[in-house]
Amino acid sequence: MCNEYQLRVGRDPLAWEFSQVKVPVTWADPTPNRDLDQPFKPTNRATIIRPIDPADPIAGVEFLDIRWWLIPFFHKGAIKDWRSMCTNAKIETVDTAPTFRDAYRKRRCLVPLTSFIEYSEPPGWKKRGPKTRNEVTWAEGDVRYFAGIWERSNPTDMPDGLQSFAFITGPAGPDVAPIHDRQPPVLTLGQGLEWLRLDGPGKAPLEAQVPQGTFKVAERPRS
Repeated sequence: MCNEYQLRVGRDPLAWEFSQVKVPVTWADPTPNRDLDQPFKPTNRATIIRPIDPADPIAGVEFLDIRWWLIPFFHKGAIKDWRSMCTNAKIETVDTAPTFRDAYRKRRCLVPLTSFIEYSEPPGWKKRGPKTRNEVTWAEGDVRYFAGIWERSNPTDMPDGLQSFAFITGPAGPDVAPIHDRQPPVLTLGQGLEWLRLDGPGKAPLEAQVPQGTFKVAERPRS
């Protein structure tokens, strides 16, 4: 499911990565002042990276912070009235579900991260009891990206409108399956730039299973 993740670097190292592949970067809003050890959780504002021109991602991208928990364009009530959990979009239906399909076709983004969190049920776990917090990382320890989609909506309690995002999840691979049945695809920058291409392969590459040993899973204290 992945409803918590970490980004333990600031925007400058991210911008440097894009400079290495000659993709210009702009800042759509000021750099946020946040503790780099603070995880992102649903409804938090978090950094996304999206093409300035969706038809030409390598011409330039912008960094901005928007709400994590997508509110679809057709929702006309208050934010609290949208009750569906839309932090993630299932890879199986992201291109067909009314909530996500328009964003999938037109508004893709990257969500940078350095690890993500999955919760599992410890031995003897009882309903409503505390779960085990597991941090999932990768051998290189570098920045990776979720395949995201973003949306504009006009909730009644947001007169200036709202921008929000979700990211793709699919079946868990062999490293994560012991603790959860689903996980988000985690992309390199090159793979992420392919995801941004509206004329590219879309979700198909995200469906490929990664080999065992790609991810490391370690129990972490609850934050």
